[in-house]
Amino acid sequence: MNGQLRGKTAIVTGAASGIGRATAALFAARGAAVLAVDRDEEGLLELRDEAGGEVAVLAVDLTAAGAAERVFDHCVEILGAPNVLANVAGRAGDRSAADTTDEDFESFLRINLGTTFALSRRAVIAFGDAGGAIVNTSSAFALTGVAGSAPYSAAKGAVSSLTRQMAADYGRRGIRVNAVAPGLIETPATRAKIAAGVFDDLVTRSRPLPRVGQPIDVARVLAFLASDEAAFVTGLTIPVDGGWTSTHFRG
Repeated sequence: MNGQLRGKTAIVTGAASGIGRATAALFAARGAAVLAVDRDEEGLLELRDEAGGEVAVLAVDLTAAGAAERVFDHCVEILGAPNVLANVAGRAGDRSAADTTDEDFESFLRINLGTTFALSRRAVIAFGDAGGAIVNTSSAFALTGVAGSAPYSAAKGAVSSLTRQMAADYGRRGIRVNAVAPGLIETPATRAKIAAGVFDDLVTRSRPLPRVGQPIDVARVLAFLASDEAAFVTGLTIPVDGGWTSTHFRG
């Protein structure tokens, strides 16, 4: 599996920490040339120093005007034309619709859906007729109703819908578009709540695989979907959640 992505040039967003960092490092370890993108320049530089393969970095706010074009232009200049895009950057949050302001809702949409849309649109232009793979990050919360997560779940549900639509639009050009839907994963954003047991009843004890997920669990599925081993897979959102969305567990 170490050469699974050899010959690929991949852009990975949200790469300074959590799932994005694990994904960028794994892609590089499996042979891809990687452009790691995030707002956190320090985290990106740490990733570059620690990764075992070819990793270039770009610190940029993906919500800024022209950010997608800047990312792809930088990739072409530094690594060559990309043929893989991993949209991992996003924002989580717990609130109901009544507790969500218009500004908050716009923020959830812009960060989770808007950046994915803009980068994916630029990707299909950059890929041309040579084909490629886009792998998006949806959420288990997009696949089932969870109280107190309206704006986040809505944005991630739209990511899954966009995944299906772009798979339909661009499959005849050899471009595959898939997504993962992570469940509870231990990242800097969730670590304190996990340690405090906040998710024990809602998530950990209610699924057949009771451990907390790790970023590498998601990165491995993203790597598969980005590789030629998934050459006949497109339009799917694959849960990576220990069985939380597909089972009702009594333990």
